[in-house]
Amino acid sequence: MIPRIDGGPDPIGMARKMARKGDWRTLWWLILSLPLPQAVGAAVHLKRRKWDPPSDADARLADVLTGLPHREATRLGAELFDRTTHRLSDTLGFASPVGFSVRHPVVALDLKGRDAHTSRVVTVDRTGVRSTLYEGPAQHWSLCAIDSETVVARREFDSGGYRGDTEVVEYTPGREAVLAQGSGLLDAVVEATATGFVMGTKLNGVAFALADGEQEQLNLREFGLRRADLFAVDSTGTRIAFADDTRILVTDSRLQPMHDIVVESLRHGSINAITFTEDSIVTAGYDKGLYRWQVIGGRLRGLHDGWHSSPRTFFRLNPVAPWNLLVAEGGNVNYHYDIATLERSPAPPFLVQAGPDSKDDDLALPRAVGKFASSPYGRLAVYEGMLALSTRNSTTDFYSTIVQDLEHPLNLLMKPLSTLTAADADRVRPHLDAPSGTPSPYALTATDRAVLAAAVEACAWAPKVTGG
Repeated sequence: MIPRIDGGPDPIGMARKMARKGDWRTLWWLILSLPLPQAVGAAVHLKRRKWDPPSDADARLADVLTGLPHREATRLGAELFDRTTHRLSDTLGFASPVGFSVRHPVVALDLKGRDAHTSRVVTVDRTGVRSTLYEGPAQHWSLCAIDSETVVARREFDSGGYRGDTEVVEYTPGREAVLAQGSGLLDAVVEATATGFVMGTKLNGVAFALADGEQEQLNLREFGLRRADLFAVDSTGTRIAFADDTRILVTDSRLQPMHDIVVESLRHGSINAITFTEDSIVTAGYDKGLYRWQVIGGRLRGLHDGWHSSPRTFFRLNPVAPWNLLVAEGGNVNYHYDIATLERSPAPPFLVQAGPDSKDDDLALPRAVGKFASSPYGRLAVYEGMLALSTRNSTTDFYSTIVQDLEHPLNLLMKPLSTLTAADADRVRPHLDAPSGTPSPYALTATDRAVLAAAVEACAWAPKVTGG
């Protein structure tokens, strides 16, 4: 396995020092650990006449990096945040829910209203606010976007003081329809699926789904689960994984069970967070740690990965496949993990913590502070607060609600070089090969195209490198 080298705040400076020492193997490992724009800058210090590439793939990848103008590539790397994000003028509270859509690149947000006693439910896409579907006194605790003009939410009034007024409501332009109400919906969670949405309740352990207009129901207590509000929907919107204690039940979007129930003694303790990654399910437990599950031979199997790498209990798991990251939140602090290995991983520079690390944590890798939200099927990411940006001298920039477009082709330039795959190239190639005159949501400059073309070529060699 190729070691991952943390380049710190100045990876180019570190590369220069390694070159002076003639430590070519460690320098190459550092280069492989960096996103392509930074890797190009570091590769300037790789003396090809002195370094003996360990394989043909390593040599080909080095040729790709040294063939790019490093100043232009580095400049593009510094612009990635602004090029792939939209900054909202509204403030998103740390307790405000965020809900994504499976089928559309939109996200539902609960924003502050015109005064302290009102809130707004809006849908947002990569260009900003699409629709305002509600403004009033209700407080929203969970929501999801069906499309840009339809949001399903669980709400209460009187700031949640009277919990018997809990409602699940559907918002559309100029209209709201109460789908269910009563104290039995207390702490219910709603998520979008490929066929509609699913709602899981905590008090009575029952899940409900609207699938292609038909209502479905599943009592999870019949399968040994006491609650139905802890669940995740996969990237296709067709599978749902429910969890309780050390049990997991996987169903389709119509709540039909798909695999045997898993009952295991988990080192991380009772499950309190769950998500799908690209090819697995990942859970976090009350006793710290991460745990990976995969469907093998038609059954769900625990693979026992990642227990040792968690410094605290995590309450939310946010996968970001385009960055090869799993962002785990524990106590308003985010930690970053490689999706494939569940090992601690560097974060993109704009997610690096603005303040010093807590003395209680024995792992000193960068982490982000603030609210972050994404989903396995999310085409967007949302985060707010304490972003470590060069523009943070401005209070407006420092405390902002950011919507990031995860479908932007430039996201390829945020992944460590060694994690690039053929699938990454497939996502970007249509943007480079589009016929002239074809409408595109992204305006790519000549520099963008040159660097992305090199990144696509790198995707062919990166999986084959040996690193020395």
